[in-house]
Amino acid sequence: MYFRQVATTFMAVALTMAGVQSASAQEPSTRTAGVQSVESRPWIKLAGTSGKLNDEPGAVRLASYSLVFDAGQGYYGYLREGDRFGKTPYREALVAPGQRWVAGIPDHRLWLAMKKIDLIDRQSRRKYTISLPAPVTSPEWSPDGRTLLLTAYKEHRDGSLTIIGFITLNVADRVPHLVKAGPRHRVSDWSIGRAFRFYFAGESGRVLAAHDDANFPSSKSRIAVYDLRGKLRRFYTGVGVFDEWSAITVFSPSGRLFATLLRKDDNNAQIGIVEASTGKILHRTGKDVRAFAGWYDDEHIIVKRVHGLTQLYQRVNLSGSADLDLVKERLTVGPADYEPHLERVDFVRPN
Repeated sequence: MYFRQVATTFMAVALTMAGVQSASAQEPSTRTAGVQSVESRPWIKLAGTSGKLNDEPGAVRLASYSLVFDAGQGYYGYLREGDRFGKTPYREALVAPGQRWVAGIPDHRLWLAMKKIDLIDRQSRRKYTISLPAPVTSPEWSPDGRTLLLTAYKEHRDGSLTIIGFITLNVADRVPHLVKAGPRHRVSDWSIGRAFRFYFAGESGRVLAAHDDANFPSSKSRIAVYDLRGKLRRFYTGVGVFDEWSAITVFSPSGRLFATLLRKDDNNAQIGIVEASTGKILHRTGKDVRAFAGWYDDEHIIVKRVHGLTQLYQRVNLSGSADLDLVKERLTVGPADYEPHLERVDFVRPN
């Protein structure tokens, strides 16, 4: 009886959400040097924003996204159902590779770490609310789509948090496991969820996080790799830092490469492509790039660019050439800089 009620509730949220729109348009791509014409490809309107998605079948598919609003104070998470995107009660509705499972992170306020999350099985339409042993942020699914990784904290009375390690949660038993690992970095305000978060290290059995407390990467800054018991396995030194706000995952699909930021200011980020086995920076790319937004395949990354009032998510090869516009969005100036607009996109492998 409980699961039937939950299923009905979730379906109502996912499929009958206010503002869900669907449209196809034959529109020209915003022209960028080296970007191929996509006039004949299907474009889908994204709910809640002026953004449009190039929905041509490919290696990955846009499964969910979050809109930032209120001058960066909050998020609205949107989830895909067919060719529609609908508003959810979550700030993120993160879809696992294979698209069966969704991790719903409650509350729209970004600076809060949460002590519960929802796991949604899209096959059975069941929702499981999971109580966690510590407050968390920064969800990421493992490459096989079966384990959720979360960064774990200890709370302080002044509202700041100390990172104490990570939590893993497997969909088979849905039992959270807290693992204490790494330096005890203290974070507050905008740093919560944006600094020293844990990522999967290209496989389900290892994780990694920035180790040193530095505001900017240097030749001595380190990234630490841990096993799932919290044991330190190796360091990467001088390879940059992670784009911890925009990037849901940093490793390529094969696990052979990962992406870092070598330099970043308000208008430009230089992305480093690092070989995981050696720690060697193989490529340095980024011109007019605002953020690293994920991997398309092992030969392409996804970056965010802003040209005037047009925001683009583009497929870019490892030499830095953009060859396809994936999402384009017209930014609308509002009372808090811009009206709600795309801030994080979740492209996943369909199978």
